[in-house]
Amino acid sequence: MFGVIAVAFVFTGSLAARAADEPWEKLSNSVLGRVANFEGAGGVKIAGYVRKPVGEGPFPIVIVLHGGGPTAKPVSADTEAARIEKTTAEAVRAAKVMGHAVHPPLADFLAEGWAVYTIDFRPNARYTLDSLEWDDTVAAVNLARTFPFVDTTRIAMFGGSHGAHVTGRMLSRVNLTCAVLCAPAGLDLVALAQLAERGTPIGGNQRLVREMEQRSGVKLAEIGKNPGAYHYSSLLTEAPKVGCPILLISGRNDPNAPLPVMDAYVEKLHALGKEAETYHPDNGPHGFYVALPQAIPETAESTRRAVAFIRKHFASAGR
Repeated sequence: MFGVIAVAFVFTGSLAARAADEPWEKLSNSVLGRVANFEGAGGVKIAGYVRKPVGEGPFPIVIVLHGGGPTAKPVSADTEAARIEKTTAEAVRAAKVMGHAVHPPLADFLAEGWAVYTIDFRPNARYTLDSLEWDDTVAAVNLARTFPFVDTTRIAMFGGSHGAHVTGRMLSRVNLTCAVLCAPAGLDLVALAQLAERGTPIGGNQRLVREMEQRSGVKLAEIGKNPGAYHYSSLLTEAPKVGCPILLISGRNDPNAPLPVMDAYVEKLHALGKEAETYHPDNGPHGFYVALPQAIPETAESTRRAVAFIRKHFASAGR
């Protein structure tokens, strides 16, 4: 299915100018792809892989952030030079793993004739919701704007779970055409802690709540009384700065994205005059939107809605 393997490179500094000279990997369905690793905050090498249709473009692009932890694994070595070499090699390996994935909605985005830039997280995050990841992802989005084949007026993001949280942080930090957030982890830890106290299951968010309380040394109920004193922020607190339309997708039976918190976010966005749509099927276990643990009928509908939402806003931006 795959053709010539691309030479790996990093789209940073002077290497960005050489991007157009690098060979592309020939993938299926007339799609070309290549490793597009980038530098995050502090110069950390982070994996990325870009795919596009044949031709010079410019093409709209969807930047995709997966769920869970980083695809690239932490490395160690006896010398700094060896560590850098191993880190770069691991980023290339991770980039190809992400870049060859075809689960929904990736294949559907490519079928629309859009470029897709799949990016990873830093392999050495300090904790689960590490603010350095916001800086890393800003760097990736800004890098995508420099790709010569990209239509910079049409840039969307799609994120799931942890990737949805990080994508949500981009809404107030970079200019996007639109974004799709699927079951964003830790949407607002104060609200999630309140739900847990009332006996509502919050799934994996319980770990995020615990980590936050351990770092701050106080309960989230106390943080909620004076967020500024604890430098607390969330997707909910950043809602006033959201700069593009959003589609939120999650199942009503997913404890990792409790509906009361999702609804509170949408209500605040609407009250602020922001555009926000939702798809909350009764059956939508965590990961269903990317066919994990397996595809279900709701997966196809989630994909259809995500594609239609992005297509609509790309069309508006094109006009």
